[in-house]
Amino acid sequence: MRALKTLMLNAFRSSGSGGAKASLPAGGALLLSCLVVFCLILGAWFYSFRWWFMKPETVRNVVVVNATEEWHEYADNLDNDLYVFWYHVHPYIFDVSHFSKLMKNDNSQLTIVFDKDGNILTFYPPDDLTYFDKREDFKDGILDGYQDWLKVRAGIPVSSTDVVGLDLAGVESPESSSGLDPFLRTLAFMLIPLLFFICVLYSSMTKGTNIIAGAKEQNTFAAILMTPVPRHIIILGNVLGVWLSSMIPVTILSVLVTTVPLYAKGAIPSFLVMAVLAFFIAALVVLISVMSSNVISAQTAFLPIFLIFITLCITCMQDPEEYLGIYEYMPLYGQYLGIAISLTSGANIPALIVSSIVTLLLAFLAVYVSVRLLDSERFTVSVMSASDKELLRAEREQARASRNNKRLSSRASVFGFKPKGSLNGLSFSITQLLRPLILLSVFQLISLIPPLLMTDGEYLTNIMYSLREVDTVSDIFVSGANIIGVLMSTPAFLLSMGLGYILIDLWYILRVLFFERYPLSEGLGLPLDRRVFSRYATGMLVGSGLIFAVFGVLVVSGQIRITGYGIALTDLPLFLSYIFMWIFQGACEEIMFRGYMMPRVASRFGLAPAIGVSSLLFCLFHCINPGFNIIAFINLILISVLYALIAYYTDNIWILCAAHTMWNFTQGNIVGLEVSGNSGNVSLIHTELSDSASALITGGIFGPEGGLAVTGVTVVAIIVVVIVFRNLKKRI
Repeated sequence: MRALKTLMLNAFRSSGSGGAKASLPAGGALLLSCLVVFCLILGAWFYSFRWWFMKPETVRNVVVVNATEEWHEYADNLDNDLYVFWYHVHPYIFDVSHFSKLMKNDNSQLTIVFDKDGNILTFYPPDDLTYFDKREDFKDGILDGYQDWLKVRAGIPVSSTDVVGLDLAGVESPESSSGLDPFLRTLAFMLIPLLFFICVLYSSMTKGTNIIAGAKEQNTFAAILMTPVPRHIIILGNVLGVWLSSMIPVTILSVLVTTVPLYAKGAIPSFLVMAVLAFFIAALVVLISVMSSNVISAQTAFLPIFLIFITLCITCMQDPEEYLGIYEYMPLYGQYLGIAISLTSGANIPALIVSSIVTLLLAFLAVYVSVRLLDSERFTVSVMSASDKELLRAEREQARASRNNKRLSSRASVFGFKPKGSLNGLSFSITQLLRPLILLSVFQLISLIPPLLMTDGEYLTNIMYSLREVDTVSDIFVSGANIIGVLMSTPAFLLSMGLGYILIDLWYILRVLFFERYPLSEGLGLPLDRRVFSRYATGMLVGSGLIFAVFGVLVVSGQIRITGYGIALTDLPLFLSYIFMWIFQGACEEIMFRGYMMPRVASRFGLAPAIGVSSLLFCLFHCINPGFNIIAFINLILISVLYALIAYYTDNIWILCAAHTMWNFTQGNIVGLEVSGNSGNVSLIHTELSDSASALITGGIFGPEGGLAVTGVTVVAIIVVVIVFRNLKKRI
């Protein structure tokens, strides 16, 4: 036990023999993401305890529409110092837009409307959640008294049935969620479990990949094996040390979660669930460290596992109800869903027990495999003298240089890119993963501001009002898609999005030219020569040709039918705005994933990992769109592989920028199909699904990219590209 404790504490305290550290951008990105979540939790906490900070109001204005004589008599005799009534007459009792104007003009927080039968409806501004409580105060203090007053006036017992109806419009019943609860429940399903996973994965990776692999790299691990300490104790001690390290952020996050009243009852089950998951991940990381000869190879091997875990989290976000039931009893799925369910509706104890037991069994299996691997000389390092170390280091450097030269000479490099410096594997990986996410989040958020400012205030208020029924994760996706659908029908939004993509493109261009100091042909695959226009024209033919092939398959197979042609003159600005937006959207995604990411990953890990990583990330960036499914996942991977092969064989992305643009434009605005879950709103050819259409072929609401028609066309295209370019042995 003493040896186990010593090894555990050494692993916990050690920063890793390999000394891997995250780069400043990578660390800053992770810190920023944690800060955002902390602010969200802090905001939820502030709302839950808002009365500690709010000053009591002395007077509240109330708009009263179509007041009855009974109400006037009641109000005139009411002993009331808190409310001031402003009376109006209006023929329509559900005219929310008009009532919004009245409340704004009268500085009011509540409107009550009498219908022709004397029943009362209430309305309040939906964009301020504190009005829920003000409405309740008004009901308890004024409206309930009005009910009793009417009963006494009519000689009816106060305990009898109400004589007028009260419709508390827009507010859920006491048994269902209200106030900030829908938002908090959505946060519990979409963000908090993901943050738990990322914290454990990141902490385990930084610590665990260094412990044994780093000792091997420093030629000290063999000395540890020569001690009388059993090898299972060595492995278990390191696993526990990594586990303790990863539990620090889990504990901090659990404490923060506990401060939110809605989450308080589920904080302890969530902590225990994550303790089990953290042990499994620690065992997995140590196993990879045992199998690796140095820190960089260990971090590289763990990267796909990191991405698989994140992909699993995102699939649970898409439609949580689909993953309830049997998935709650499975490892990994059970942990993600267990956290979400525990925080919102109470822990499913049997599911948590089963998933935890299975996860622990997998963890001990990883420990057992690690112990057995240490019996093989291949996974240990013998003790060498100083001269032997220097000789080995020189041999490794020579072998590494030889591999690099061979890789470059065999065109494993993309666009002829040659890195001028190097980051350690962890820093490089995190930077490549987070850069597109941060850029898209920042610039697309900025691009939303102008169209929202130009949107009619009452219209925007009504949209916010419509969100009052949103209380599940699936509702969030539907409502978000509906709002995006509305914005996608406005030229201002499309033009603003296009400008946002232009800013991202400029960011990459300026970074490559002035910070990394590469020519655009090498740094982004954008050679500026006389063949630019011919390449772009070729890409336009490729992109439109692929979609017309898919369209032909769907029409011939009877999956869709054509219902009309042409666009109205009033829709011409919208149509032109789509062209502008698609041009820079296609270029932006190609620059991010094929132009910038692929050559840098290829220069470090080789061509195949570069294509795989860029394709997987491209797919993940589309997975939250409505209707995303497993076929859409496969298709987006295939499309990415096709584009990556074209970039590799042609040494440029001009073709891809045009192909991507024409793929989206032809799909959404020529043949009238959904583009990755988004409707084009205006198209030259009007189409609709036939009565016998199968979502398996058409892709359903995600569009053709979620169906087998795109699968078949893309597979054929990949085969054609490989055969053609291998036979030509030359570049376009």
